[in-house]
Amino acid sequence: MISRPDPSPALLAVNQAESAATSTTLNAAAIGPSVQLGPLPSGLGSSELRPREIQASVKVIEPNYTIEAGDTLVRIADRFNTKPERIQALNNLADPRALRIGAKLVIPPPF
Repeated sequence: MISRPDPSPALLAVNQAESAATSTTLNAAAIGPSVQLGPLPSGLGSSELRPREIQASVKVIEPNYTIEAGDTLVRIADRFNTKPERIQALNNLADPRALRIGAKLVIPPPF
């Protein structure tokens, strides 16, 4: 099962600081001291100051195995050279012993 941890107090503080910085009703003392940046080192041109472009790609994972009679996670994992725990986590299976015939699973790549 995939679980996401609760936001840590440090992350909550960052998110609160960001929202406080964007709010127009807060005073400067609530945000904290400002930081003055010095001059840029020589040799840095304007092209190096532009923010880098972020590229992202998304791959939709579709189920690629249909559970048959007599299947267990261990047998399926052995067949695909992976671990039962990985199949369980990727498919959010609460009980690995409760597989339904005809249900579709996403099989992770071999380890």
